[in-house]
Amino acid sequence: MLNSSTIKVGQVFRVPYRGQRNGATGLMNYQDLTRGVHAKSADTQKGMFFYQQIREPGRTFRRMPAFIFHSNPFKKGAEDTPWVDIVEPDAGYCLFHGDNRRAGESPIGSRGNAKFTQVLHFYADPVLRKFAPPVIVFEQAEYNGNRRGYRRFCGFGVPVRHALATQKKMEGGYFTNLVIELVLFRLEQENESFDWTWIDLRRDESVDANIALGASPASWKKWVNEGELAVESCRRIVARKTVVDLSEQREINKEELKILEGVLEYYRKKKHAFEGLASFVAQRVLGSQCRRGWVTKRSGDGGVDFVCRLDVGERANRLCFTPAVVLGQAKCVALNTAIGGYALARIVARLQRGWIGVFVTTGMFSRAAQLELAEDRYPVVLINGQRLARVLFEVLTQERVRLSDLLERETDWYLQNSTHLSPSRILEESFWFAPAGAVPDIQNNE
Repeated sequence: MLNSSTIKVGQVFRVPYRGQRNGATGLMNYQDLTRGVHAKSADTQKGMFFYQQIREPGRTFRRMPAFIFHSNPFKKGAEDTPWVDIVEPDAGYCLFHGDNRRAGESPIGSRGNAKFTQVLHFYADPVLRKFAPPVIVFEQAEYNGNRRGYRRFCGFGVPVRHALATQKKMEGGYFTNLVIELVLFRLEQENESFDWTWIDLRRDESVDANIALGASPASWKKWVNEGELAVESCRRIVARKTVVDLSEQREINKEELKILEGVLEYYRKKKHAFEGLASFVAQRVLGSQCRRGWVTKRSGDGGVDFVCRLDVGERANRLCFTPAVVLGQAKCVALNTAIGGYALARIVARLQRGWIGVFVTTGMFSRAAQLELAEDRYPVVLINGQRLARVLFEVLTQERVRLSDLLERETDWYLQNSTHLSPSRILEESFWFAPAGAVPDIQNNE
């Protein structure tokens, strides 16, 4: 029986400094875990680590045992990491940026990005899937007030999408990096435990892929057998309570607090212009299929502050596509202000069948208001100050702009996109849509 460790999602590991042992923390050693029964552990200095490839018994190619991706949320937006990774184990989701950060270099020329692109075909080919390397995700963790020397296990999974994205460096200049979206797999049948024996077996050149597969989690076996069709059923989803407590909504860091305070100060004497920023944030949250339309004129808006459109399906195929109206409301209020049911009722009252509501605020949402929406199953997306700050932080980090410049830009958009158009007009195919951030000539469409 191999002497490997069984670990849990969310478990924190000690990364000893300069070879020191665990000391008095009582935490498992990260190097001991990633070494397993073999001689070498994972390199703690590499954000995209991969184990040495071994020859697959009876095959002409070499097998990569596993990738280990490491994300550090405490360095997001820094000069050496000018991007924002997203790691959500409870939603089975990870958005990870690769290891290229040099202007003028090929995005797939860096060590980690290059190796990752070399094995992508293993995930897509049904014959080769059992040889594909699992991607194991760790995140820098805070332990007893210390942010250095600790890593948290966030899960394992497979890449489902990848793309190239341009990043802006703080001192100026641009570079292109690889962005990878992962689905993190479920572990219910293993009682939320991950047995490192599987990784040890994958590193053993005397063990073929079929034997190693037998030690893998049930969700991995299902994916190997069924491929892309099984991805969503394999995704790790943790049931969450319907209501988010006010205390949880207040959990923001110093950077996010500074952003919210800056937003409040900017809109202090022109709160109506916050509708433009709210439209921008709503579009970012709803995703690339959401298109901004306009803001309603101040008089007679009837509880609707801005209008967007959400395109669902494949726009190139009329049978596979449908658009939906998005009605938005915006409230720029003090950070500790809780939005109640009365304010939400205004947007709910305007919704028609198939329409979606979105409410954006710098404050929070009361428990009673959330319960009412949940019980009546109203299709309304709630974006509180916490989420708004995080969206703006991502934009400021990626675009390398100042908050004041971003707010001025969205105020200009607000001033140029104010109209009395009926929300249903946004469904018309003749309506001209600009890319996100551009300004359509709405007045000519009235």
